Amino acid sequence: METSYDILIGLASISGIFIGFTALITASDDNKHSFLLKGVINIGMLCLVASLFPILLGKFNINKDLIWRLSGILFFIIIWFSLLHSTTRRFLIKQFKIDLKAALFFWVVIETPIQLPLIFCVLNIYPEYHEAFLIVSIVLNIIQAGYLLVQFVHAPKQ
Repeated sequence: METSYDILIGLASISGIFIGFTALITASDDNKHSFLLKGVINIGMLCLVASLFPILLGKFNINKDLIWRLSGILFFIIIWFSLLHSTTRRFLIKQFKIDLKAALFFWVVIETPIQLPLIFCVLNIYPEYHEAFLIVSIVLNIIQAGYLLVQFVHAPKQ
């Protein structure tokens, strides 16, 4: 597969739009479910970093296989750092309280396919697909951010 940094730049742009748009909504909304918007911003930042990291590494003439493996490992680490952060635990509790089915879909159906390709990068399984694994994980994370935004829109207003 030929390396396409255009895809990564496009994904970074989409992530940046999510961050900016959601930050504007957060600033103008007193909704008790604004924690969902903070989740969108968090995911957007993770995707932005994950999209730009391979481009940054590529400027140092690092072997392409190593670039994709390191990028997958970095994305895996920052996702787990975010998941283990205390603010995320509060987010999880609130998310499960407002809609159990939606939260289960979010954390099982979407998060598992995000993590699995990154685990393949960490363990160096199928190295010829590491670039695809990273891109799939970023795209699914952006979908996850969109899903949170939809959850916010449909959350009961009080």
